Formats: sequence, structure tokens, C-alpha cells
Amino acid sequence: MINKIVPVYVLTGFLGSGKTTLLNRLLEDAKDRGWKPAILLNEVGDVNVEGQLIEKDIPMAELLGGCICCTSRGDLGLELVQLVQDNDPDVIWIESTGIAQPLEIMEGVTEASLYAKLELKNVVTVVDSRHLLDKLRIGSGKTFKLMKEQIRAGNIIVLNKSDLVQADDLTELQSALKDWNPNALIVTATRSEIDPSLIYERLVSIESTTAEHVHDHNCSHGSCEHGHHDHETLHDHVNAVTYYFKGSVDSVQFESFLQKLPDDIYRAKGIVSFSDAASLFLFQYAYRESDFIRITPQKPVNNVAVFIGEGFSRSELISQLELLDNQA
Repeated sequence: MINKIVPVYVLTGFLGSGKTTLLNRLLEDAKDRGWKPAILLNEVGDVNVEGQLIEKDIPMAELLGGCICCTSRGDLGLELVQLVQDNDPDVIWIESTGIAQPLEIMEGVTEASLYAKLELKNVVTVVDSRHLLDKLRIGSGKTFKLMKEQIRAGNIIVLNKSDLVQADDLTELQSALKDWNPNALIVTATRSEIDPSLIYERLVSIESTTAEHVHDHNCSHGSCEHGHHDHETLHDHVNAVTYYFKGSVDSVQFESFLQKLPDDIYRAKGIVSFSDAASLFLFQYAYRESDFIRITPQKPVNNVAVFIGEGFSRSELISQLELLDNQA
């Protein structure tokens, strides 16, 4: 089993906003950094035109004929796991179709982290300045609603094609973005040209993404500052935390832990092994209800739990998980 945790970045935004142009810039930057990138491209149609623009030596998976957030979400997880197993990438970029809802994609990525060591890092939303300005002036419609959802899900918003609007209009757009997503980093751009470090600045160096490596570099004189977790906030309203357990945990303590989760955590799932049972269990948690299913995987799997919610304390959750982990 590949041991490192692979960071995953989601690139979203409405049709024609400049996502593929940005993706190509980010792929070049990743190669300059010495990373091995992989990508997953989604198209509603049966032909992936944008895929023809990607260099042939970059591992790529395609989801065609459907949107990731609805008909293809299950396939998303399978493709991500396959990308990791076949190519051992250092970073994965997902470019969604322009009509996708990012929160559903986030759900698909966290689902895949149950079977491969993946970490959802950032959601980058690319916005066409002139298109958004037109929709903002109308103030209604399905496209306008979807664009707002995509903007609210991003923790980095690229206000692209800013050269096509007047300065006053650009100020109006920036004000609207701050109203819809006050915690996001807003970057203005022309032709999707931005500093990639703005996206990667929260990324722990790829060389230290395994739990064992983190342990080695953060422990000294018998004390350890960090546990075997790896997490990243997506934005202050929607958080996804992924925790990889060191080993088995006590079943009674784990069930008690789930029942005491705050209301702000509305979804959790994972694969756990219990110290007082001889099997692996797939667990599902939603709105105070939890379910455990005994499983017999055909391949090695991780002991991992994923939590999704709004506004909960990540540090407090991690502390509780570490306590649970260390008591086993």
C-alpha cells in the first residue's frame, strides 16, 4: 500500500471561466517543483476536449457523460483510488465540469479517502468576471444560483478575466464575493495567471506527508507535538477533516465518541478496526444516527475517519480523536 498521503485540490467554476487554463499553469508549476501531478477531468459530454490540451506524460483519468456531483460521484472515488494505485502521484487536481456543485465533489473525495490515503486540501473556484457581473445585475436564475454555490464552496476564488470589466465593476464584484464568502482568499487574474504559491501555501511539504515521517520530524526528547492526522479546512463554513488511526480503537469508546459529536458535524464515515473485535467495520454517521457494517476487504485498507460539517472546532475534534487513538 502506498504510504504517503496525497493532497487533492478541486478546481471548480462555471463553464468558460478559465479552469483548464489555470490547470495547465498549475501542472507546469508542479513539474517545476519536482512533483509528479495527476489529474481527473470531468465532462458532461462524451468527449473530453480539454483533455487534449494536457501533456501526454501526465497521468489522467476521465469521467465523461455525466456530472461528478450526481451520476458520476461513485465513479469519482474509484478513479481517484485507481490514480493513486497506478501512478503514485504527489498531488492530484480535479477539474469539474462547469455545472458541478463543489460540495458534492468534496463528498466524493472524502469517500475515496476511505480506500486510499488522500487528503482534500483546497477548493479553488474560478469566476468569469464579465459573466458574473451580468448575472449579478439580473440577480436571479439557475445559473446565478449555481455560480453563488460554487463561490461559497471555494476557499480560494480566482476572479478571472478582470481586464474585461471596468474598475468600478471589479470593485462591485469583489464586494459581492466577500458577502457570499467572507473567509475566502480573492485573487484577481487575467488569463488565469496567478501565483501558484497562494494555493499551495497551506500544503505541508510533500516529502513529509506520511504519518511516520510527520512523527519523526515533530518528536524530540520523548515528546511528540503531532499525532497521525492530516486535515485541512476548506473554508470556515464547510470543513472536512480526515484522520488516519494508528491502529485499532475500543468499540465502546468509539461509539460514545460518535454520539457526543457536536451538531455542527452532520456527516462522518470511515473504516475502523476495534481492539475488542476481530473484524473491520465500515461506519456511517449522519445527524446523530450511526451504523456499523462488518466488512472483509479484498485489499489492504486504512483505518480512517472522515468528518464533514460547518463551523466546528477542528482542533477540538483532532484532540478527541488523538485521545481515542492513544487509549487503544
